[in-house]
Amino acid sequence: MHQQPVSLQLGERERRAMNLSLGVGVAMLGIKWYAYLRTGSTVILSDALESVVHQMAVVFAWWSLRWSYRPPDQNHTYGHDKIAYFSAGFEGGLIGLAALLIIYTAVERLVVGVEVEQLGLGTALTAAAGAVNALLGWYLVRVGKAERSLVVEANGRHILTDAWTSAGAVVGLLAAMGTGWLVLDPIFALLFGGNILLEGYRLVRRAVLGLMDTADPVLVERARTALEHFRAEHPSLSFHRLRMRESGQRMYVDFHVQFPDGTPIEEAHRLASEAEQHVARVLDRPSDVTSHLESSHHPDGHDDLTLGVSPSERAR
Repeated sequence: MHQQPVSLQLGERERRAMNLSLGVGVAMLGIKWYAYLRTGSTVILSDALESVVHQMAVVFAWWSLRWSYRPPDQNHTYGHDKIAYFSAGFEGGLIGLAALLIIYTAVERLVVGVEVEQLGLGTALTAAAGAVNALLGWYLVRVGKAERSLVVEANGRHILTDAWTSAGAVVGLLAAMGTGWLVLDPIFALLFGGNILLEGYRLVRRAVLGLMDTADPVLVERARTALEHFRAEHPSLSFHRLRMRESGQRMYVDFHVQFPDGTPIEEAHRLASEAEQHVARVLDRPSDVTSHLESSHHPDGHDDLTLGVSPSERAR
């Protein structure tokens, strides 16, 4: 088995990013609720409601990130990094809940009427909060991708959603002030509530795919190509039952290698280890690659490189 190591200590960039997210989130929450209380604007209320849900998600993500770095134990022999999917799913679910609350509030205001005041102050506060969240969200997504941390990336995408909500609020408020049509306030809240609902769905879907061990077709194809190239250098070998799954930052890959009868075990082990290293290199991320050695006349063997499900089928 070839194993690329992954640190079991929380990275400084991830720690700093989540601490910053937690602190800034509390400040933005206070600003948005103050803006709503001063204006009574539906679109600002939608922004503030999303921030309440967001802050709950940040706390869960902050805890999940630390839990994911706990080392394997007797009950979790593969480690704890799959909690990243629970965190992303939880965050996506909360985003969806906030979106439904926003849509409900907007519809209610459209029915009973709109009353707002001090729109200039509310617009300025909301714009400032949105700008801060846009910068923070961009930073978190960048760190999450660089560190391959789904928890940090999902949190960043949620904050970017929050920033888009603030942008929608500002546009709605400016339109209401410029035209005098106060009904534009809940209409814009309704539109951005739908956009937030879509973002929540995407996060939940990503979490479900991870928990269901859905293979990334791009990475599967990389591994397949690496084995085919290795077989071209060693025509006497064949591979089958290539399988792959992702768990947080780490990839788990296994496949079967068939050797001609009479191959010395030392030689077979050496070639299998080289094949594992070829696969690990093309994945370019922490991974456990395991091979199973077989005789070419193994009753369950195949002559070609196969998968239980093709990448195109997985993509659907």
